Amino acid sequence: MKPRRRNGYEPIGTAHIGTLLAEALKDPRRIREALGVWPAWEEAVGPEIAAAARPVGLRDGVLTIHVKHAVWHQELHAQRASLLRRVQATAAGAAVRELRLKVAPVAVREAPRAPEREPVASAPIPYEVARAIRAVESPKLRGAIIRAASRWAGLVRGRER
Repeated sequence: MKPRRRNGYEPIGTAHIGTLLAEALKDPRRIREALGVWPAWEEAVGPEIAAAARPVGLRDGVLTIHVKHAVWHQELHAQRASLLRRVQATAAGAAVRELRLKVAPVAVREAPRAPEREPVASAPIPYEVARAIRAVESPKLRGAIIRAASRWAGLVRGRER
C-alpha cells in the first residue's frame, strides 16, 4: 500500500533544524541563541570575557570563538582548557569538545531595551505642596521641584482613572 500524501506536498529531503529555523525566521542571531551554545558561552566565561570573545560557529563539537584583539587571544589561549571545562559544565555546552580561537571582529551585543513608557502628563500641584515649594530659596531648585511635583501629580491622576 502506498503512503498517503496531501495534495501539493513535495518531500524535500532532510536538513539541520538550525538551517530550517534560520530560513523560517530570517534571523541567524536568534537561532544561535535558541540553540543554546551562545548563552552557555556567556554563562561559562562571564560578562568580561563574553564582551571580548563571541562564539561564531559550532561544527563537529568544535566551538569557534572570535576574539577582538591579539592580547585577548593570547590570554584565552592560555586558559583554553579551563574555559572548555566551564563551557562543558553548562547544560547546553555538553556538545562542545574543543575551542578554536581566532582574532576577528566581535559583534557587539545589544543591551536589552527597557519597555517604552507613555509620557506622563503634567497636572496641577496640590496647594499645600506648592506653598511648601515656595519656601525654597534657589530659583533653579524651586523650578526643578515644581516640574517633579507636577509630573508626580500627573502620575497620581493617571492611576486614579
